[in-house]
Amino acid sequence: MVLNKRVFTSRKYLRLILLATFVLTFFFGFLADVFQRAADDWATRAWPGQPHSSPIPKTLWYKLGPKGLTAEARAWTNTCIGNNTDYQVRFMTDSSADMLIQEKFGATHPDLVEIYLGLNVPILKADLFRYLVLFSEGGVYSDLDVSCEVPISEWIPLRYKAEASVVVGWEFDVGWTLPFNHQFATWIIMAKPRSSHIWAVVQDIVQSLQAKMEEKNISVEELNLQTFDDVINLTGPRRFTKSLLKSMGKAKAKQVQGILEPKLAGDVLILPGYAFAASTNFYDEDIELPPPLVTHHYAGSWRNRQGGEVA
Repeated sequence: MVLNKRVFTSRKYLRLILLATFVLTFFFGFLADVFQRAADDWATRAWPGQPHSSPIPKTLWYKLGPKGLTAEARAWTNTCIGNNTDYQVRFMTDSSADMLIQEKFGATHPDLVEIYLGLNVPILKADLFRYLVLFSEGGVYSDLDVSCEVPISEWIPLRYKAEASVVVGWEFDVGWTLPFNHQFATWIIMAKPRSSHIWAVVQDIVQSLQAKMEEKNISVEELNLQTFDDVINLTGPRRFTKSLLKSMGKAKAKQVQGILEPKLAGDVLILPGYAFAASTNFYDEDIELPPPLVTHHYAGSWRNRQGGEVA
């Protein structure tokens, strides 16, 4: 009897130990998974995977520097405002842009807001604002040195209006004899809110900034133009192009190069080079082209030691 009692007791303890081990393993495994997802997936939490099904909002976004509009910039932006009287126009100052980003991302992505607000190089912050406002609000983002030649309502062929969640045009696509990289223009971009493609651009920029801060052991406030090899690769058109093509699927890249008419790749509409960048694409003389949609005047206000206009 004593032996049987001991055997029963031992088995009871063994079962309790096994049960406790299982519970603890499950609990800590669950916690590890939660923390890992929080670390790895910060950029996608709290946002739906699909953009709005409604049309691209009729909002025209501009970002002002501390000195406001120059006479030239006023003339250029007036062509877009005058050609699109049904659009709401938003001229964002530094303070109103900061407030908007805090309002839209502060509760869900405080680390992103901290990086954005901490940037002291104007062009880096302006580029990041471009993508954040397109993701959050959607619409048409235009640089101040762009004039509109054709109303925005005519930019997207009717057959693509429902499907296109992002609309971009080639900056470099046709007519270059030397080796070159195909590149999208970023001086004007159209998007529906919450596009996964635009968010992919934000992800890549934030991760690059964080990596550079870690490499140099500096804060976001200490980042400057000397920290980076090239702004164009970090937040500008080259970064935008790489991130967008990666999000679309690189296999589609070749399908949308050397085009003469708009082409839809998934939910991204690619416009030919003459649409947004007629001066940097060179076509055979016997090809009859439609008029450009916009003209970029290359004011280049960011090309100085400070990386943009400062007060």
